[in-house]
Amino acid sequence: MEYTAELINKLTKLEIFSDLKITKPEHEELLKKVCELLEPVKFSEGDLIIKEGEVGDSLYILYEGSVQVRRNTPSNDQFAVVNLTTEQNVFFGEVALVDKDTRSASVYALTPCNTLKLDGGRFKLLCDQEPVLGYYVMKKIAQRIAAALRRSNKDLMILYAALIDEVHGE
Repeated sequence: MEYTAELINKLTKLEIFSDLKITKPEHEELLKKVCELLEPVKFSEGDLIIKEGEVGDSLYILYEGSVQVRRNTPSNDQFAVVNLTTEQNVFFGEVALVDKDTRSASVYALTPCNTLKLDGGRFKLLCDQEPVLGYYVMKKIAQRIAAALRRSNKDLMILYAALIDEVHGE
């Protein structure tokens, strides 16, 4: 995709690219190279963008529209986790930039959506050529994964304490 000032500005608002400042000419050049990898993909209202459990190799940036993230229960019922809009500077599927990703949730278009798809394999090749880009993006992904792990550990401890209370009749 051809880069524009608007697109570069959108990328810098995304957490994953937020360390790349457009005030630094070398960072702006890196963002332009990312723009060249982006593929516009449109979805209609109700379309499935990412399916939980499937292997994915792309990150999606929500450029216009709104989506709903859903998870499956152990009995395979879906529940809505969160609704997200363009104004929230949303992206999903970022682990695919590190490795082929088994999707942890499904994402559905609530409205017609314009997304920008970033292929993980092509992005890794760019990072091989531009290690500074790889460093900044991988650092953000690692921070997100670490935060998710801390939340999961906290949730597990709460469930464990509740289970112990139940077993002991408290």
